[in-house]
Amino acid sequence: MPSSKFSPESIPDLTGRVYIVTGGNAGIGKETVIGLAARGAKVYMGARSKDKALAAIQEIQEQLPSANIHFLDLDLSNFQSVIAAAKKIREDELALHGLINNAGIMGVPYSLTVDGFEAQWQTNYLSHWLLTHHLMPLLQSTAQSNPEGTVRLVNLTSDGHARFTPPSGIRFEDTGLEKENSMMRYGQSKLANVLHTVQLNKKYGPISAEAGNAAIWFSAVHPGHIDT
Repeated sequence: MPSSKFSPESIPDLTGRVYIVTGGNAGIGKETVIGLAARGAKVYMGARSKDKALAAIQEIQEQLPSANIHFLDLDLSNFQSVIAAAKKIREDELALHGLINNAGIMGVPYSLTVDGFEAQWQTNYLSHWLLTHHLMPLLQSTAQSNPEGTVRLVNLTSDGHARFTPPSGIRFEDTGLEKENSMMRYGQSKLANVLHTVQLNKKYGPISAEAGNAAIWFSAVHPGHIDT
């Protein structure tokens, strides 16, 4: 058994810090937004539906009037939306202390996005890769001016990355997996999240000489089996 347990009360004061949570209007994402805002952080709630996001923000602020939460228009099924969201953050903020890539879909029927990719592959992995890529300079500059460990990036993953992925791993020649079942497509996207985190840590994390004094802490988190 671990010698200590984490709880929201373990989070230190985050006044003056800025975070983004994708899929922040419901489930794990919403609870993450609440936990960060309760500690004084400014939080961008990334969501596809403005109405649902604003309703969630209102609900949170009724219980936590001091919550500094802002809607970020973010449709992960559309690369242009992702690029626009990152551009807005870069224009509006001088620092970004954390990016929580939480949003995802699971087990949905096969379909293609407007960009031509299988929906789970793009929503869960490709668009989070793209968002991270466009925000990395801001994360790095923030890390450079803060103590190590201040800037974090969290990719929400799943044990499905091991349970449902094709036996050979990611099928790069056929990432859509149209002829396979929906959970295999999900598992492949979650494996990509894990591998993305590993590579980010190698390039920008504490173990990287390239990161220098701008190291970022990366985590790939399986949240458990949660009914959201």
